[in-house]
Amino acid sequence: MDRVTVFFNSTLLHFSQLISGLQYLKGKKEVDLSYQLNLNQYPVHIFRIDYNGLNLFFDMSDNSEIDWKIYEESDFYIKRMLNKTDFEQYEKLVPYGLNYQVYYNNNFLKYLFLKDRKLLKYSLRFSKSMSLILNIKDCVKNNCLSKMESKPSMGRQILFRARLWNPDNNETDWKKKERIILNEERISINRLLKRDYNRHFKGGIQKDSFSESQCPDLLLSKKEYHKSTYLKELKASSIGIVNQGLENSISWKMGEYVAHGLAIITSSIDEFELPGDFEEGENYLKYESVEECLEMTELLFKDDKLRARIQKNNENYYLNYLHPGAKIIQIFNCVNEKRSS
Repeated sequence: MDRVTVFFNSTLLHFSQLISGLQYLKGKKEVDLSYQLNLNQYPVHIFRIDYNGLNLFFDMSDNSEIDWKIYEESDFYIKRMLNKTDFEQYEKLVPYGLNYQVYYNNNFLKYLFLKDRKLLKYSLRFSKSMSLILNIKDCVKNNCLSKMESKPSMGRQILFRARLWNPDNNETDWKKKERIILNEERISINRLLKRDYNRHFKGGIQKDSFSESQCPDLLLSKKEYHKSTYLKELKASSIGIVNQGLENSISWKMGEYVAHGLAIITSSIDEFELPGDFEEGENYLKYESVEECLEMTELLFKDDKLRARIQKNNENYYLNYLHPGAKIIQIFNCVNEKRSS
């Protein structure tokens, strides 16, 4: 049995899938899993894991930059947003792949606040009763593994919910520009899909003070935007649209769409290395403009066979590469293959 020790460094929600996968394998008696509290030993987007004596570092940052100091310290460096050029050049790099928030019962994290009171807010995410009472959006109650997956829907519902980013919250010019472009695209796509598909479209923009000033016609209330509402719409949808996240990252929605067997329309993800075969035309259709996004949507909406084929491919990809347990096994297999080569 593989021996795994997690050095718990950060409460960043980016790590929920990784931890859930390890807990899932522990429950299946496929790994001997232990935890050590190790806060602030590394940057918040970094986790260190001991895997059978190997030093594995998981980098879940939204950007594609590699921490070269940590890379040198590692036996293997598992990177979420991994550029294909880096992967081809540096042998210790391993692709993490698609990410999304998913939770699994975890008593260590549920009672973590007993070791450090400052972690109470994080621990509450792993308490079904308290997360329900406190109406915590992302938690084991709403995001448990069984709720974060489903068979593909046979209908023709289109899904694209989004949030906006206030450019003025950033001092860097390129970040301001990035957010302006993202916002404009999300608003335009939502308005056009709402106009063209009416009852077949489930979309909207998260309501806050900034979005109220930008698109009052598209706002979703707190209840409408809540995770439980979103999951109902997700399970009933067969087409999902996603544009890039901050710093050109692949959005978590991509992972959620795959886990529910949606046919996906996305902005370009060509530069990133992903595990397995996740290909344009087979798992997703790509768009370069708002107009092209609408064309791809019409194609999937009208072509039942194409839509069903992509949905089936994504269902299979989820089972083999994205399910939290399958993801961890795939990463460990990749590490073992690189180690022996």
